[in-house]
Amino acid sequence: MNNQNIGKIIQERRDYLNLTQKDVAEMAGITFKSISEIELGLRNPTLNTLKSVLDVLGLELTVQIKSMN
Repeated sequence: MNNQNIGKIIQERRDYLNLTQKDVAEMAGITFKSISEIELGLRNPTLNTLKSVLDVLGLELTVQIKSMN
């Protein structure tokens, strides 16, 4: 999954919850510019930032080990 895919998921969930970028930014403790750039796929957020945004949106990040074959 790349930055653009992550941004699209975040934007769709934010829209579904009827939240503005400003709302999410304030609740996640990040700047409006950061959430905007994340949604546009222009920013590669740190794991902590991504977790904060996902927590606000009721989403979670799952890590899966790829097959070694």
